[in-house]
Amino acid sequence: MSGKLSCCQGILIASLLLVCFPVWVFSNDMAPAAHREHWTESRVVGFPDPPLPFQVRQVFTNVDLPKALSVTTLPGTDDLLVTVHQGGYGGPGRLLRLTGDDSTATISEFLQIPDIIYGIAFHPDFATNGYMFVGCNGRSEVLETKATRVLRFQVSRTAPFACDPKSETVIIEWKSNGHNGGDLVFGHDGMLYVSAGDGTSDSDAKHAGQDLTTIPGSMIRIDVDHPANDMPYSVPPDNPFLDVKEARPEIWAYGFRNPWRICVDAQTGDLWAGINGQDLWETAQVVRRGENYGWSITEGSHPFQPNRKHGPTPIVAPTIEHPHSEARSLTGGHVYYGSKYPSLQGHYIYGDYSTGMIWAAKYHNGAVVSHFVVARTSLQITGFGIDHAGELLIVDYGSGLYRLIPNAQTNHGDFPRKLSQTGIFTSVTDHRVAPGIVAYEVNAPLWSDGAAKHRFIGLPGATTIGFAKGKDWEYPDGTVFVKTFSLPLAGGTADQWTRIETRLMTQQDGEWYGYSYEWNDDQTDATLVDAPGKFRELSLQADDSVTAKKQIWQFPSRADCMVCHTRAANFVLGFSASQLNRNVAQSGVDHSQLESFAMLGLFKSLTESTVDAGPTPAATQKFQLPSSVAELPHLDDPNDITLSLESRVRSYLHANCAVCHVNAGGGNSRIDLSYGGGIDKTKLVNETPLHGAFDIADAKLVVPGHPERSLLLYRMRHRGRGQMPPLATSVVDQRATEMIGEWIKQMPLTIDTDSANAPE
Repeated sequence: MSGKLSCCQGILIASLLLVCFPVWVFSNDMAPAAHREHWTESRVVGFPDPPLPFQVRQVFTNVDLPKALSVTTLPGTDDLLVTVHQGGYGGPGRLLRLTGDDSTATISEFLQIPDIIYGIAFHPDFATNGYMFVGCNGRSEVLETKATRVLRFQVSRTAPFACDPKSETVIIEWKSNGHNGGDLVFGHDGMLYVSAGDGTSDSDAKHAGQDLTTIPGSMIRIDVDHPANDMPYSVPPDNPFLDVKEARPEIWAYGFRNPWRICVDAQTGDLWAGINGQDLWETAQVVRRGENYGWSITEGSHPFQPNRKHGPTPIVAPTIEHPHSEARSLTGGHVYYGSKYPSLQGHYIYGDYSTGMIWAAKYHNGAVVSHFVVARTSLQITGFGIDHAGELLIVDYGSGLYRLIPNAQTNHGDFPRKLSQTGIFTSVTDHRVAPGIVAYEVNAPLWSDGAAKHRFIGLPGATTIGFAKGKDWEYPDGTVFVKTFSLPLAGGTADQWTRIETRLMTQQDGEWYGYSYEWNDDQTDATLVDAPGKFRELSLQADDSVTAKKQIWQFPSRADCMVCHTRAANFVLGFSASQLNRNVAQSGVDHSQLESFAMLGLFKSLTESTVDAGPTPAATQKFQLPSSVAELPHLDDPNDITLSLESRVRSYLHANCAVCHVNAGGGNSRIDLSYGGGIDKTKLVNETPLHGAFDIADAKLVVPGHPERSLLLYRMRHRGRGQMPPLATSVVDQRATEMIGEWIKQMPLTIDTDSANAPE
């Protein structure tokens, strides 16, 4: 995801938010319309950047593959095995067997165990011995704790080639509860390689990354064909640390945070690992004998905890490194040798869980000689596989299996480079939108470093939104969301706010894309920001009206946009029943915003069979809200002190944090900050932090009565390493931190889970 800044001007911005903005900044004043004008002038069509070579297409759509993690072939058959799990961060883990082609496959259960399954590897002599090895994490009866384990199972060598769950044999296991690794693969040398993360979900809390006396934080290499010393494996005599005092002899390389997916190049034998980073960097590594990859002294090639004890060998730079503006949770892949796509031949294909990006890198003679983006997707990529024909499969956590196909998209040379060319405004200078563009307000705004925001939605022609209570809404292709950000720059009057940026989110060919436009100093137009984004230093009005305050403003990259606008969040963040369910001023009278939108004809009527409603006048459409606005969900305004503190805080956390911190949302902690359910459902109160305590004694995520020990508040109050939100902010939300600090201070020591409900 993106780099983090440390500039903090929260007090100034909080006070300036109390200033009465000029009308153009936030007024949505309009009379309820009896009919809807159609927006027909959109020129936000196509793409401004050269098209990427590939896109993805879902396959095996006739079967359900919930929470998929990996895919591999079942040797000796035409079948595939897909690893899925039931939910949360544990088991049971299941291996589902796919029999048949992409469109006619049937599904059956091949294996189920109590552990979460991370990886599958078949013995090189599987055709004879039928050995299947499973990397997993669950409770070890021997170690009496959570452990990463390697299990061996017997698969019959005659039809129906069934796996015998009673044949389970534990090969090796070690204590691990978070950053478990657990993937495994046989090398060209016949040895079994197994990845081991640092064993905690903290910042290498046990300092395992540089410690050779313990397996966590390493890549191990064992010989499963020659048991020795009363163990079901032996240590190869050429492992690198046999002569290092107290070192675990199984270790092949070390300094890993969490290797998520490993593979062996089928031609060269190179061992690849995709490695999840923490604060700023994601890496992929060709893993070589005896090397130290730095964690947790470094994160990739950058300092992390430089004062920690160093391992016995020098730190080696990563083979590939991505900043968090490009990747947030890197998923290792495979080296492609299929016949369908010659441009990918010999390239390591890998991706990212959070951004959905897929890359290709060719490694030759110790260096990457080719590296490019393959596809931009909305997938939550948990794994890659190679099918029986040698072609690539992509595993999506949300919906199953995909394949690469050539990209049918083309870039348009006439994609609007100026905001005035988009067809959204009739007057950009006056910030006056075109007929059919609808302004809207939200209950709980996302914090944007003190900026005021003006929001609009444009639906092309007579198309409509599929409103569904409690479900994601459906938007037609060509939908454009518009948000303009304004700040009080130095040199202006107290009530003068300057437009800084206008962001667009648009759906094209079923996918969402984000674009930023930077306003010029004259406020007459804005220019499309290049794909990598940019930073700009601003001078803001100061309290003494003399000394300008400096603030860094980030124009997000195209990839940054999709870090937050994920499929888990339905891509569209602020346009939902809970955010729109409020009264707005219309011609001096308060009206329900949702009812006004329904009257206007923005929602699909009961008689519509497709998203495209055609030229039907809104007055004849028969859409009704699924229930009264009083019964629909709503968030509360965090700044309305007449409302309960609990509901204000939960609404704020939902709007600002639950994009990631929900089930399958991309936040790599276990909290759920969505507004539904009681406070006990958040896994927030008195919970041990998973990513470091920042030297705070007795820290928990939230400690009732003790804001000073609560990591949630600490992360919100700071900018830099560990800040929250991690993206798109350099200024602390002072009012919010004061509110949440008071909430923690007043929180009862014993939570009443029956009454501590979030706003509805």
